[in-house]
Amino acid sequence: MNSADKRKSVKRDYDLIAEQYGEEFGSYIEDLDIYDEFEKYLPKGGSILDLGCGTGRTYAHFSKKGYQYVGLDFSNKMKEKAFDLHGEFPYIVDDIMNVKAHFDADSFGAVFAVYSLFHLPKEDFEQTIVNIRDLLKAGGVFLLSYQKGEGEEFVDEPYLKEEGRGILYMNYMDKSYVDKLLKDNGFETKYEAEKHEEGEGVIGEDGNDAVYVIAKKQK
Repeated sequence: MNSADKRKSVKRDYDLIAEQYGEEFGSYIEDLDIYDEFEKYLPKGGSILDLGCGTGRTYAHFSKKGYQYVGLDFSNKMKEKAFDLHGEFPYIVDDIMNVKAHFDADSFGAVFAVYSLFHLPKEDFEQTIVNIRDLLKAGGVFLLSYQKGEGEEFVDEPYLKEEGRGILYMNYMDKSYVDKLLKDNGFETKYEAEKHEEGEGVIGEDGNDAVYVIAKKQK
């Protein structure tokens, strides 16, 4: 399976779970401490691009604080659910790999990609870091999360129960690899946190270790 097919398989999964996901996470942010830390680096009223915006929970969080928010996600079903929950807002439906087709360089003061980049194969992940760097203004801030580990696999989709066995593509990453990739692309890490996640709806039988990084574009 090539990279495009892996991404398409993830899109199919999120189309299938959009309704359930929206009902559970449509407005609730479970990692509010991470976003609070992220906001320390944001200029008031600044522009934010959310890559993998899903059902709009981060739109609800940031827009009420006066930020200029734009979301991008490849699932039209997620967009429909987001609009049902929050009303219409700037939302682009497209593959994350096409993000530069929609914006000029130096367009955003901040970009974040939480719970999305671990669905990208390695070569796509690396290109996305480059794309995000180009879209950020000098001094712009980037928040990302990744799943700690090595290799790739298709895991069970918890929301789909038996029908979701082994269908969700995941790419795991080593800290040294991510740190070097960010540094090589002109980012300086400002904050990092690791959390173990487990329980119903969490990917992996024994849970997983999620790493959150806030990095600043140097120039």
